[in-house]
Amino acid sequence: MFKLLIVDDEAFVVDSLGDTLPWEQIGVTAVFKAYSGFEALDILKTNSIDIMITDIRMPGMNGLELLEQVRRSWKRIKCILLSGHAEFTYAQQAIQHNTYEYLLKPISDEDVLAKVKEAVDLLQKEREENQSYLQVVRAFEENLPKLRGELLNEMLQGRKYASQRLMEKLDSLKMSIKTDEQFAFMLVRLEGPMLDFDFYSLSLMEYAIVNMAEEISGEYFQLWSSKDVHGYMVFLATVSPDKQAELAGAPDKGMAILEEQLDLMGSQLQLNVNRYLKGTVSVLLNKWGSFPGDVQKLYQDSLLSLRRRIGNQSELLVYVADEIEQLGVQSLQKLYEPPHIIHLLESGNWEVTHEKLTSILNELSMKWADSQEHLIEVFFSVYASFSSFAHKNGRELADMIGPGLSEVSGLPACRSIATLEQWIFNSFRQLQQGMENETRNDREGAVRKIQLFVQKHLVEDVSLQAIADHMYMHPVHVSRVYKLETGENLSDYVLRLKMELAASLLANGALKNYEIGLKLGYQNPNYFIKVFKKYYFVTPQEFRLRLEEGD
Repeated sequence: MFKLLIVDDEAFVVDSLGDTLPWEQIGVTAVFKAYSGFEALDILKTNSIDIMITDIRMPGMNGLELLEQVRRSWKRIKCILLSGHAEFTYAQQAIQHNTYEYLLKPISDEDVLAKVKEAVDLLQKEREENQSYLQVVRAFEENLPKLRGELLNEMLQGRKYASQRLMEKLDSLKMSIKTDEQFAFMLVRLEGPMLDFDFYSLSLMEYAIVNMAEEISGEYFQLWSSKDVHGYMVFLATVSPDKQAELAGAPDKGMAILEEQLDLMGSQLQLNVNRYLKGTVSVLLNKWGSFPGDVQKLYQDSLLSLRRRIGNQSELLVYVADEIEQLGVQSLQKLYEPPHIIHLLESGNWEVTHEKLTSILNELSMKWADSQEHLIEVFFSVYASFSSFAHKNGRELADMIGPGLSEVSGLPACRSIATLEQWIFNSFRQLQQGMENETRNDREGAVRKIQLFVQKHLVEDVSLQAIADHMYMHPVHVSRVYKLETGENLSDYVLRLKMELAASLLANGALKNYEIGLKLGYQNPNYFIKVFKKYYFVTPQEFRLRLEEGD
């Protein structure tokens, strides 16, 4: 598995180490011998060496000079310096050359084997970690289309990202789209028998359509695909860099060419789906916008056009080139864009949930304060989120916010925006307080269990790991919960109980000081005396004398 090179100008040393030790037992499958630094370099150039043992003092090229060259060309090799010279200067130079180990002659065969075995284990670990890293990279590459689709879907639903953060995410997903770059949407709705496919068959069909669309887009467009919450396939099309440069000289003519090519792409996709997949799709092509500011707006316009211009008809191709008629009544954006209220509640992020509710009410106040329907829409949406959260915690909503707030008959909360705001935040505070009380009760129960365990096992094993095993918790979590609830470190609590027990045991003249220390788990009597004195400011013996004197 691993290859070893032994370098020394004394042939008997090289032969003895190379021929007599059981290298195979520690994972070394090949041993190479060199009797000078120059010969070692020749072997290194023609063989994949993993570990090298070299002497320092050799004629022509000494071991340190060899190490310097190895570090320049073969950085991963683990180098063990073997020498009979104990001068510190050698060790310093060895450290500078990142030597794995520095050993002094004479050294036993067992020690040499042990050191090489440590190097083998380290190399094996590095290989496994590198393999794990490569597996992660492969998994990431395989899931890139899915991750890209999830990001686009978040943006379609209104998720906002800071400009720098969005660019970082796009870069990590190997996306080349830039701020203010022009794009157009193509929505594809699967129809007919394809709607009855099982999940696996439908996924294969969608995969095939994505491949078809990318092939058809050809030299003009780059496509970013996703599947939205309605089951539509969404393609965000940007102009390829080559065509951007080609069309830059004549913007008007270039836009006409792009619209023609976009229309051709949509019609060709319909034909290919019908011809090769025996299915039907409707395609809607939207006007151009600027990334990322127009993403959600153009997507919502596309959905509106799809509902109005395609409806229940099938196998249609619609190109929306004109402006969408401004609707007299619109939906509340903040209410439905992610993150949603129920998800924030489930995450326990009360501060962000409060901000989300505030933003919803602000939008309502600015645009639809006099709309009874919008008031009722917000009320029932928030009420549903609160109810779902209560039910997922095994409670009725009335138990968490009280019967007065949970009563919906007559919809008193919807009389005005002021009454709605009052109901939302009163109910929210009751939910938060109820959950925090439950959390506090859980912590108090956990602390009581910890203290009972410590008291019961004080003269046994009360290490943090033992307590964590008893509580079925991670040790760090045990420590944090105890500190959060009591304000005292768990280790300080254990120490306090041990010192109090030590003080009571010192009153028993039959027990010697070291016996008390052993009883409390202190194997070293001197350490017990040191800990006791630090706690009581006197030694155990001084404490015992004071007890005897009645002080």
